[in-house]
Amino acid sequence: MRSGMPRLLSLSVGLLVSLEACSSATLQSASGFRDENRANVERLTTGMARAEVIDIMGTRSLPSPLGTEAGGVARTARDTNAVTQVQIPLGASAPSLYNPMRSATWETEGGTWEVLFYYVRLVADDGVVTDDELEPVVLRDGYLAGVGWTFWREAAREAGLSITSPPEGTRSRP
Repeated sequence: MRSGMPRLLSLSVGLLVSLEACSSATLQSASGFRDENRANVERLTTGMARAEVIDIMGTRSLPSPLGTEAGGVARTARDTNAVTQVQIPLGASAPSLYNPMRSATWETEGGTWEVLFYYVRLVADDGVVTDDELEPVVLRDGYLAGVGWTFWREAAREAGLSITSPPEGTRSRP
């Protein structure tokens, strides 16, 4: 029985190393990046201070995602707020994914609105991160007011802000 212990320990260590390598590879992929952001969004609670939101969502970047979605010629485009969209081409020159992918701030008579946009879903396998692949995390005067396009469209309308957003049907929660 004793002679089997070193072998069992060796197998256990090998399994842990393999699982860690898989986990690390997953977190290094665009898919893993989205999955982690989606899980973190679910941890957010209305009323959280901006610092708490950033703590949960993180500020990491992914320099060269593994297993990226689209290949072909590198290209850029503009999103609905005229911000250059992030592309995810195959190859060593793949740009970084960021947390947040972008942000915007609006000053109104009713206070300051800050929206942090996180990459959470793949809608089209086209190599460009578009608005409908981002989840808006909406802060008002430094505190989490709500999450999602439906929430942000309604809050912007009530605040008198003119925004463009993805088609209806994208997920939202207060």
